[in-house]
Formats: sequence, structure tokens, C-alpha cells
Amino acid sequence: GAADKLASSVGLKQVPLYKSTRGWAGENGKGVDFETVVRMGLGYDGGLMVPTFFPQVSRSTLESWYGLSFQNLAYEVISLYVPNSQVSPEELRGIINRSYSGFRHEEVTPVIRTGAEGKGPKILELFHGPTFAFKDVALQFLGNLFEHFISRVEGDKITVLGATSGDTGSSAIYGLRGKKGVDVFILFPEGRVSSIQERQMTTVLDENVHCVAVQGTFDD
Repeated sequence: GAADKLASSVGLKQVPLYKSTRGWAGENGKGVDFETVVRMGLGYDGGLMVPTFFPQVSRSTLESWYGLSFQNLAYEVISLYVPNSQVSPEELRGIINRSYSGFRHEEVTPVIRTGAEGKGPKILELFHGPTFAFKDVALQFLGNLFEHFISRVEGDKITVLGATSGDTGSSAIYGLRGKKGVDVFILFPEGRVSSIQERQMTTVLDENVHCVAVQGTFDD
């Protein structure tokens, strides 16, 4: 629209708002901002929150991203969805760097070439995070994002309540442990998670982490 053209002409970044997959799009029906959607988790109608539009990049931009480190590529992609007024470019780079500094592989999520002379299928490895689960890639970032938003308002807090069948709980705990202003409560079905997953959750001693074993199954 006209607003998009004007913003583009003066070099302003257009970022999407967010709406629920079930239709909810905020009080005005146009979507909610990035910080609000990060804090709320699911939409008020129970749907997943998704962008109102997907920013487009040119072929030349895609080609310029080839060979970037994981951290620099993550910045280029994530910055398309985050307004500078809520997370500045410098803050976003810092959040990304902190989030992936603890991964065991220097490439964070390396692509392994298989077969003779590396000509076989390529495999993306997502198990180099602290709990070996692919969800570490998202939840290490989310924990630092929570801390960023909370730090801007004195006394601000976020309480995270999660239910897990095993890997999500561990990833959430390791992403949120020790974060100022964040309390996390994880419920898991007693006797129905693997022993290593249970130990990953119940041996974290940070005061903001609370694990609760409940009877029944994850779907109850």
C-alpha cells in the first residue's frame, strides 16, 4: 500500500504484525506487535501466532547470505520480523550470540554431506544444543528474548507454564534457567519420560525452575 511505499522510500523497515491461525488478530483485528506476541505464547483463541505477512527478499540478497555464519544468517532472517524500536540491531546481535555460544559445534547446526565424496544427501544436525533436542535452537533464543524485554521495566516478570512428554521440558528449562524475572513451571507425566530426560529436568537447581511430576499421560 501507500504506507509501505512511503516507508520504503525513506529507508524504514516494514515488519509484520502477528495473528492467530484460528483468526484472532488483536483488539483492532489488524494484528499484535512482536513483543506482545512473544510474551503471550498462544493466541487468546488457542491458535498459533504467525506473521501477517512474510517479508520478501531478492535473489541477490539470498545469494549474499550464502556462506554466512549461523549467527549472522540468523540475524539477517530474524531482523526481518523484529521492529528496531523493540529490539535494536545491536541488541538482537547480542541476543543471538549469547543464545548459541553454548552449542557444542562451532557451526551451531552444521550441514553434513554424506555419501562418496560428499555427494549424497545433506543432513542438518540439530542436536548440538545443551539438551541434544532440536528445540534448543528456538528456546535458547527465546529465553534471552524474555530477559531482554523484562529488563526494560523494573519489577517486570514472566511466568512460563509448560507440559512436556520429555524433550520440550528439558529445552525450556535450559533456555530459561537463571533468567532474571522469569519463573518456569514444567509438568511431566510421572514414569512416562526417559530417565535421561527426567534427570535433565529435575537436576537443574536454579531457583526459577520448578518441575512437577503428575499422574497420567501428556494428553490428559
